[in-house]
Amino acid sequence: MLYRIARGVLKPIYYLYYNIRVQGRENLPTKGPLIICANHYSTIDPIILAITLPYIINSMAKAELFKNKLLALFFKSIHVFPVKRGEADLKSIKTSLKILKENKIMGMFPEGTRNKTRELKAEPGIAMLAIKGRASVLPIAIVSNYKLFNRTTVKIGKPILLDKYYEQKLQSEDYHNISMDIMKYINELSKDE
Repeated sequence: MLYRIARGVLKPIYYLYYNIRVQGRENLPTKGPLIICANHYSTIDPIILAITLPYIINSMAKAELFKNKLLALFFKSIHVFPVKRGEADLKSIKTSLKILKENKIMGMFPEGTRNKTRELKAEPGIAMLAIKGRASVLPIAIVSNYKLFNRTTVKIGKPILLDKYYEQKLQSEDYHNISMDIMKYINELSKDE
């Protein structure tokens, strides 16, 4: 409930101050399991996704943010759960797969953290969760300089199906390559006008 309230409050403010436009709404799936994948340059990217997409998005945030009990409670109420970065966090993987098994929506950034260099990179976790969770991947490019009143465009690509990998035995390198392909698609989407 808090998620919907926060979205309702923030939507008009962000649409005004960041001059948000959305392209490709026709590509939005009507149900999960689904992993939303977007480029990540700014701390406001998760908010932009939450206010421009019609879903309740479950997402991860670095575990350090959950040390404060009040903040941890707030994050939990808006469908955010902790992940230990830089290691294979089995608890967050299990939580993610449970969300996908329940046909819900996950939001993830392939880079794993904010990409200040804008260099093309991706973590293997996106592909691994999409394949093990049998989820479609919805690629999204956020095109913005993040300056007030300048145009921010959210470009929604066509869903990516990874079903050809479901029965394959994949290695970490395979997952990384598939995640890089997703990131390349998002990168191309950001250039496409």
